Amino acid sequence: MRKQTPHLFKCIWFLLLVSVRLTAQQDSTEELYFKMSLTELGNIVITPSKQPQAAGSVTQKIDVISSKQIESTIAGNNNICEVIGQLPGSSISVLSRNDANWGTYGGIGPKYSTYMLQGVPIDAFIDPMSLDLNAIDRIEVQRGPASVVYPNYLSQDFVGNQSPLAGTVNLILKEKIEKPVTVFKSSFGSHNTLNGQVLHQNLTNSINYFVGSTYEISDYTNYGTQASWLNMKKNPEYKKTKLYAGITLFMNENETQKFTLFTQKTWHAGDAGRVYQGFNHEYETINSGYDILLTERLSLQSHLGIRKYDRTWQNSSSGAIDTLKSNNGVNQLIVPFDISFALNHGDKNLLSIGADYQSARYFTWNDPLNGYRLYGNKSSATQAGVYVQEEWLPVANLTIRGGIRFYSIKNSIDLINGSVPLKMKDSWSITLWSIGTRYTLSRKISLYANGGSSFAAPALKSIGGTILISDLGILGRDGQLPNASLQPEHGISIDGGCDLVLQGNLNMGLRVFYTVIQDAIVDNVVSENPSQTQSINMGNSKASGGEIEISQKVNERFSWFVNGTYMQTKVVNELDLQQNNTDIPFSPNTVFNFGLNFEAASGFFCSATLNYNSGFYDATYKISRHFFKPGVVVNCYLSQSIVGNETYALECFLQLYNITNNTYEMPWQFKNTGFSWLGGLKVSFL
Repeated sequence: MRKQTPHLFKCIWFLLLVSVRLTAQQDSTEELYFKMSLTELGNIVITPSKQPQAAGSVTQKIDVISSKQIESTIAGNNNICEVIGQLPGSSISVLSRNDANWGTYGGIGPKYSTYMLQGVPIDAFIDPMSLDLNAIDRIEVQRGPASVVYPNYLSQDFVGNQSPLAGTVNLILKEKIEKPVTVFKSSFGSHNTLNGQVLHQNLTNSINYFVGSTYEISDYTNYGTQASWLNMKKNPEYKKTKLYAGITLFMNENETQKFTLFTQKTWHAGDAGRVYQGFNHEYETINSGYDILLTERLSLQSHLGIRKYDRTWQNSSSGAIDTLKSNNGVNQLIVPFDISFALNHGDKNLLSIGADYQSARYFTWNDPLNGYRLYGNKSSATQAGVYVQEEWLPVANLTIRGGIRFYSIKNSIDLINGSVPLKMKDSWSITLWSIGTRYTLSRKISLYANGGSSFAAPALKSIGGTILISDLGILGRDGQLPNASLQPEHGISIDGGCDLVLQGNLNMGLRVFYTVIQDAIVDNVVSENPSQTQSINMGNSKASGGEIEISQKVNERFSWFVNGTYMQTKVVNELDLQQNNTDIPFSPNTVFNFGLNFEAASGFFCSATLNYNSGFYDATYKISRHFFKPGVVVNCYLSQSIVGNETYALECFLQLYNITNNTYEMPWQFKNTGFSWLGGLKVSFL
């Protein structure tokens, strides 16, 4: 049984009372602050409806992470997921710099909060490792059941199709450039890590653009546990190169018509600590968009994206002298497209109508050193959807939202494990719904509630695996075992909460959530050594819980936040007693975050955070699962302005990750590598 932490929320309430006491004298600030209503507070967001709206007026709970917050967040494994790990409702578990996040969102698993780039779906496992944060202006995070406006992502790799049932994360690119800036950053740190970055942004008449690059090399370190299947014999090599560029063209003077284009190419190469455990991955991302205001009330927008994922790696036999067994690879090409219309009607009502389409191609291969590739799995898939959503304000301070989406999904399978399958085509049609409401009782409090449904078809990797079922338990045969009997999953999620404005610039939020998924597809760890997983249907899986968050900007120089999430998860499978009444993998009971920011008049800046994770299981089978407890991780970002004027600025910075050197174990015999640091200089030409 897990240990509970009943004193967690008592600590939060203690901080709340202390803060109110300390800021009780700020009468002038309070008087100005309380003149504002909750619907006026917060940032303008586009995620809930694709249209600019005040964060306090939409029915869903929205968080906005600014570029300043992004820069000062310590991402020890260079993963965008780590940036949102400070928010309630999430548990981040990034295995290493070379591996994806296997955390959970709302307690229901890693694939139920989709990721988007400018509103266009991207892969929740690959793209957070690939995309460069310097191109991001802000991150909008929607917690709870997402609207019907955004589709599933038709990924066939990792855990397959990804659904916005527990929320969505929208990476908003730089568009409107305020002034020309060129930035150079260079840093050095633990594991002989050398990082260099350059970013140039400018505007010429109606053209706004940016271009940049990031390059990092490192000896890295052993990120496997003792006697791990990784069996590292040397420091693993690590090299990642990113090139990116974006442009926004405003096509008229009042900027009601614009074209946007973004592209990035990432090369990720290295090895896993052995001579014949090399890898060489290439990721390509293209995003294009067109927006136009057709009339005073009617607008149109359309997007087209290209996501190309090519991953290659080596398999070897370990011994006194390692021998190469084969080269292996996975290739994916996913093309999403959408078009939508938004009509403002009545007083403040908004009607959204749209359609979207995705095509996906996926295949795996291996080269057993005989000079040619053998295809293992090979398939294609398409997904089409249409939706309509209405946001209605029948009376003052009340918003009611409702929408439906119709899905059609088709899979065409050519090969599974090199053989022609008995069933080569499959298709599904489903109608999804989403509802929500928010009511602002006063300038200090508002209430909201949301609900929605989801559908996810099994992906080819889950059905066909990457290794044969006969490879179970065989050393050197790391990968995913097939499961041809997988069924689609259906889900329903609801949430509700309140936002409060308290004394002394103090903000408080409370949210509860409940999610249930029928025939949930999860990746079970069936073997640690060799590292093998298998996708299974778990019967019904349920996740419920609550969040509390408090934040305060005490003055212009000091702010702090604290939040806690409690999650209770359960798998109900009466046909398999080994899976009945077990926890959903990667879902801890309790997650706690605390952070503070301080900026001195001298140009000194400090951002410190603490994350506590009570622990989770890696599988649903009682006899084979393992429990992992990350515990406490403390990070700190420090910077000091050295010199600056109207034309240039120079500052130094220091990133301290995992200060307490907590080398906790993680699934698949991975471990946190402990304390690391990275320090350097940043030069900006203005």
